[in-house]
Amino acid sequence: MYIPGNISLFEGIKSDELASLFSCMSVRMRSYVKGECIFREGDPVDSLGIILSGFVQIVKNDYDGNRMIQASFGTGALFAESFVCAGIERFPVSVIAAENSEILFVPFRKLMHSCEASCSFHQLLIENMMKVIARKNLMLSMKIEIAGKRTIREKVLAYLGQEKRKAIQSSFRIPYTRLELADFLCVDRSALSRELGHMQKDGLISYDKDCFTLH
Repeated sequence: MYIPGNISLFEGIKSDELASLFSCMSVRMRSYVKGECIFREGDPVDSLGIILSGFVQIVKNDYDGNRMIQASFGTGALFAESFVCAGIERFPVSVIAAENSEILFVPFRKLMHSCEASCSFHQLLIENMMKVIARKNLMLSMKIEIAGKRTIREKVLAYLGQEKRKAIQSSFRIPYTRLELADFLCVDRSALSRELGHMQKDGLISYDKDCFTLH
């Protein structure tokens, strides 16, 4: 099993210790094809997921069937850790594989309670988990900042500004199709496409599919 080196939950744990860790914690790995549902809204919450490869989206549908993408994560990221730590018994959202993905599932009970062998890495895992949750809270704050903007243009500029800061350059790729970006920003797709065209005409941005330049 290939384990990426950028998994924050395993920070400080040596690669040769991972086999013992996985055995102790009864982790399991499963592959998903693009579009497959990893968790459905209402499924029991008992494990957190680690993305070994691929890309997943956290999706919520309202009563009218409108889809909102709450977050998206790529290789090395964790998901569902906030739900399991909060004691939520069933998923309030769905988790979808946005592309072919391999997911490592870690049982929460095994993670948070030391085993009989008192493995040295348990305390480190808990400390790493707290860091992950703190970083996710910062991401949520940025999503709230975007959602608080009144116009589509303001939402787009706020989102692209965040992506530019992450990329540390003016040109960058976003992880969304046009429809997915509309769902993430909670706006109409046609209205978003029109506004992107206006913004490019006004010299604010340049774009080609998922590649954007913020001027």
